[in-house]
Amino acid sequence: MGRKEGNAAVLKNVLMPTLGMDMEEATIQSWLKQEGEQVRKGEPLLVVETDKAAIEIEAPETGLLRQILHRAGACVPVTHPIAVIEITDSAGVSDIGCLPAGDQTPTLAGITPTSREGATPPGPSVGPQAVRASPAARRVARELDIQLSQVKGTGPAGRIQGEDVHRFTEGAGGVVPAPHVSPSPGALESGVELPGRLVPWGRKRRLIAQRMAQSARTVARITLNLEVDATEMVRLRAKLLPVVEAKYGVRLSYNDFLMKAVATGLSEHRQLNARWAEEGIYLVDPIDIGIAVATEDGLVVPVIHDADRKKLTEISVELGRLTRKAQTGQLDLKEITGGTFTITNLGAFGIDTFTPIVNPPETGILGVGRIAERPVGRAGQIVLRQTMFLSLSVDHRIVDGAPAARFLQRIGHLLEEPYSWLLEGV
Repeated sequence: MGRKEGNAAVLKNVLMPTLGMDMEEATIQSWLKQEGEQVRKGEPLLVVETDKAAIEIEAPETGLLRQILHRAGACVPVTHPIAVIEITDSAGVSDIGCLPAGDQTPTLAGITPTSREGATPPGPSVGPQAVRASPAARRVARELDIQLSQVKGTGPAGRIQGEDVHRFTEGAGGVVPAPHVSPSPGALESGVELPGRLVPWGRKRRLIAQRMAQSARTVARITLNLEVDATEMVRLRAKLLPVVEAKYGVRLSYNDFLMKAVATGLSEHRQLNARWAEEGIYLVDPIDIGIAVATEDGLVVPVIHDADRKKLTEISVELGRLTRKAQTGQLDLKEITGGTFTITNLGAFGIDTFTPIVNPPETGILGVGRIAERPVGRAGQIVLRQTMFLSLSVDHRIVDGAPAARFLQRIGHLLEEPYSWLLEGV
């Protein structure tokens, strides 16, 4: 089966990739190839949308796109088949069963029955993914904690639409089961109701809540605070600002200085660039630093890879590019994964100090407050200097207070004396 004019045809499933350790599913935004078209390994095949970004997925093999199992708009769990590619070799031997290790059984029609729209993977399936439902319906069901199997669909072929879920909660399609009904958030112990309104959990907010709760449960967090004299950094930035903007077309920011200082500090204090493992502490070789960026859709953390190998201006160009892509939701997979340390800066909001939450499995996160004029003692005199507060949260299971303090102290020294960076070139 599958022989074509003497050549062997091997079928390979294209799986929904895992685009992050906290990702469970993604929505197919669009297919860039159609059934029957030739595809080459490494070329863009489709675009999927996650909580963080819209990401192009490359074809895993060269061959013919035989079947698309899930159309645009379908929400598919990670590692589940989404398409089938027919790979033709030159050996002249046909063997559908000779798929590389780790591939699932081919799902081409005639081998394993599938449905084109809202298809489900082979084998038993339970929960909301086993029913035909639109992405909007799945989102509403997640937010309202509704089992889609209990909702009657009014769409094509009985597909559940978003309005079907809303009608179900209003009693038109049934009664919400008792286990999913919680006491009113506005109810006091006395039974008296407080006025207000309930804002349902959005998917991204729920995910952030889960990740932060995981951090609270698993990370033995300690936070160290340090006031840094940023006067010289402010002066150096002011001098370099027009030069860098004229030469590179980017506006040098304080985050660029912070990224450079943290990268240098991590290269000298490798224990902070580590991860927890049951067998021991895993020291990560690359220094890939994420920086939190606030967007209209929520928090995104693009990553500067190999930050310790980049000059200040290179960091500025890269960070500016990533920030612009984050604001428009165009970050790709590599640009949002693989971070080994995180920086979060709330100085623009007038915040002086705060306690940042470690993002597992990373060891540390640096919180940055605003730069402001504050009275400082100098040579027996009270003078005004531009200072800022740094807050370093670390996983105490991996690093103790003293090495964490030395790392923070080193960052502070680099920010207080940034002219030393000129020796290696800006």
